[in-house]
Amino acid sequence: MKRLTHRSIAAAITLMLTFATVAMSAPKSEQAGKRITIEGRVLEVNRDARTVLVSDVWSKKLYLVSVPKDETFKITFGMYMNTAQPGFQHLRKNDRVRMRCTRADKDHLARLDDQREVIMLTAIPY
Repeated sequence: MKRLTHRSIAAAITLMLTFATVAMSAPKSEQAGKRITIEGRVLEVNRDARTVLVSDVWSKKLYLVSVPKDETFKITFGMYMNTAQPGFQHLRKNDRVRMRCTRADKDHLARLDDQREVIMLTAIPY
């Protein structure tokens, strides 16, 4: 009887470990990998193309963010930092911003005129 109990406990533990391993190795959702929050200083604002060049504080990467009409973000330091929902028209050079962005599956790298590489993103609601 003890032998049967030990075997059933061992089998149950083996099954639990197997399911836990499979659950942990499962891929994350595709959408979670595409979204990114960047925080950095605005280097350049192109009002005609509605793009912002941002130098990330943490990773020292450059991001070229395309801002669709009526998208909002957070200005953490600058003239309009106390505005509840600043728009694209409030952005100025050297402002500090925090933006939620999404990236495309392909062609998300670009090169500026001065040969610096940037990562292309699109702003999403903050």
